Amino acid sequence: MEDKKLIFGRNPALEYLHGAEPGSHIELSIASNAHGKIIDAIIEEAQAKKIIVRYMDKDFFAQIGPSSRHQGVVLKLHDLATGSGANSESLLEKSGKTKGVLVLLDQITDPHNAGSIIRTAEALGCGGIIMPKSHAAGITPAVVKASSGATAHIDIIQVGNVAAFLDEAKRRGFWIIGTDDSGTTELQNLGTVRPAILIIGSENTGMRRLTTEKCDFVVRIPLAGKISSLNASVAAGIVLYELMKD
Repeated sequence: MEDKKLIFGRNPALEYLHGAEPGSHIELSIASNAHGKIIDAIIEEAQAKKIIVRYMDKDFFAQIGPSSRHQGVVLKLHDLATGSGANSESLLEKSGKTKGVLVLLDQITDPHNAGSIIRTAEALGCGGIIMPKSHAAGITPAVVKASSGATAHIDIIQVGNVAAFLDEAKRRGFWIIGTDDSGTTELQNLGTVRPAILIIGSENTGMRRLTTEKCDFVVRIPLAGKISSLNASVAAGIVLYELMKD
């Protein structure tokens, strides 16, 4: 059963319930044999928000997939809303005023990488996530689960034209920072450049040529080991930590 309005897993479900308005039209299903502190917390949060809890048998969850996927908890929403429902203009305006950092996922298609980057960005206090409308993971149940529910707490927008979005960001005073193994700026030499948009390129091919051309800096992470590159989500975490330092 694949439905983009479903939230699978205990932590993601709890995070979405924390952000839900009382009386929200949310369907919460819990396996009848599920137990533990986090299950108790989910039920308590749902009851506080006046959301009905349905206790379902194994046949219901068998339609969804293995228990490792759903962990005995499923939320069904009207929409996988993210953050405060920002658009590109409001996201740039808000982050520009606070000298914040936004993260642009340039054709990141792996849901686990996308979710992990979103989780890290939210945890470090980034202002939002930008995704292309095509050739991107999008906001799916797999991305939500990989983010541990962080998608509920950070603004995520999709843009049809990444280059045009970056041009507009530049006009508003944003620095555009790319990441690549062949970058000419070492991370420790980047300095304080904010407000900024950090671009994380595709897992296989990196940033697109046109996206790279929009960058003010292309940074690389110095590596001392025999492995010459890092996973996209790991690299994003390292660079974001540097950028977000006061």
